[in-house]
Amino acid sequence: MTETLILFELNRKPGILKVCYDVSRSPTESGLDLFAAGSFDVKMCLGYPTMRAFVSSYDGKGYFTASAWIQIVTRREFASLDADAPVAIVPSVDTHPILAELGVPFFALGFPAEIFDAPCNNLNGLARLEWIADTFLVTMPSRANNHQISYLVGFRWGYVEYDLAGERQAESSPLVVTDVSAWRKHLPLLRSQFGRWQYQEAER
Repeated sequence: MTETLILFELNRKPGILKVCYDVSRSPTESGLDLFAAGSFDVKMCLGYPTMRAFVSSYDGKGYFTASAWIQIVTRREFASLDADAPVAIVPSVDTHPILAELGVPFFALGFPAEIFDAPCNNLNGLARLEWIADTFLVTMPSRANNHQISYLVGFRWGYVEYDLAGERQAESSPLVVTDVSAWRKHLPLLRSQFGRWQYQEAER
């Protein structure tokens, strides 16, 4: 497992975000055995990446800690294993379907917010898939910030999956700390799909 520390500032107070990035080696490590009673084969998820990010230290308390996560997933879909260019590039806001119906863009929120994700088996008949997640810690909109969602920090991670000789293959991509330009890139998508919210490029 790799651990990455990222400095951030929330409500004019400094903090440190810790991102734990690993590969799933058993269903119990990722809690996927919770879904084993259904038709979903949890063993399919072995070899895929797992990500957990949380605030490891922060100078604020109580309402100062209010924050949220927004995650944008981009699917780069390929028609063959050796194709240079994808046949489709599909970005989407990664939130629970019920939250999406309610017009809420957040993956998670809290005091402070924490995020965990363990994607797998998203090939859906493609020859190859590049699954790319841009994950952002943001402000929770409130009276204290004029109900704005503002970028705090972000990072990118994901994987490539394909079938080879009848076996599913998954290769984790490196975790990369991004800057506000990654957030700006996805603002048109957020504003078009979740337009009732107000977004700013950065807190400051």
